[in-house]
Amino acid sequence: MKKLLVGMIMLLSVVAFVNAAETAEAPAAAPVVAEPAQAIEGVTTTVDVTYVTKYIWRGFNIYGSHGAIQPSVDFALENGFSANVWMSYPVGSGENDFGQSINSELTEFDYTLAYSNAVLEDASQINYKVGWRYYDYTKTSTKDNDMQEVFAEVSMPNIIGNGFTPRAAWYQMWNSKSGGANSGAAGGIFAVGFAYGFGFDQAPEVPLSFSWDIVYNDGTGHETIDHDWSHMVFGLSTAFDVPSIGGKLAPAIYWQSSFEDTVNEDDELWAGISYSLSF
Repeated sequence: MKKLLVGMIMLLSVVAFVNAAETAEAPAAAPVVAEPAQAIEGVTTTVDVTYVTKYIWRGFNIYGSHGAIQPSVDFALENGFSANVWMSYPVGSGENDFGQSINSELTEFDYTLAYSNAVLEDASQINYKVGWRYYDYTKTSTKDNDMQEVFAEVSMPNIIGNGFTPRAAWYQMWNSKSGGANSGAAGGIFAVGFAYGFGFDQAPEVPLSFSWDIVYNDGTGHETIDHDWSHMVFGLSTAFDVPSIGGKLAPAIYWQSSFEDTVNEDDELWAGISYSLSF
């Protein structure tokens, strides 16, 4: 509880700072290159390559002190349906805190099918995304490590205004095959938080986003996980157009306050940078 209270105090301090920014709303970044022609009519394809100094997934430190390269490809239809392939490759070798070899066990491919839309209008508008995801650990057997989940994510971008977007998410995981080494990893995750977009008159082409989420772990990850509020995450990110070659560059930094030792005994600080191109 002490860490939870400290985290809440930090949250209020950061919110007070960003409210003092000279502009309350996140300015739209001015395009510096022409948008590429759409390759397939009605389909937007986004290719992304991300590097992170640590791979932190829902509170767990997956690769220990090692970073990760995480490319992805996303296909989005105009009607709201989408498909995504996301990959994670460890940079380096060794074991994580759970004794797993990050090279021989934890190279990961995730496959996601989703549908996004919005209901209601004006201040009551609710954006939502529902979907299914398969976690494929390609260097181990499907029975031992692979997982699946269904999820629902909602946000309300207009209920408060001035750049604040409250949000919540639920993820329910289960084993792809029963009787494997990770048979106790099934469970749920609930997260609630917000994103706040802001900027400064001196640099309108560099919009900033501050985020905060607190997470309840309902047994996901390991059979010994306590069902409790496990951690909160603070994030600060931006994104801007890349001249000449097109696309967007998005650096980010995150800090996690951990208060459930069965998920993570340590607080975590990590950074990432991604390059994405849509066509």
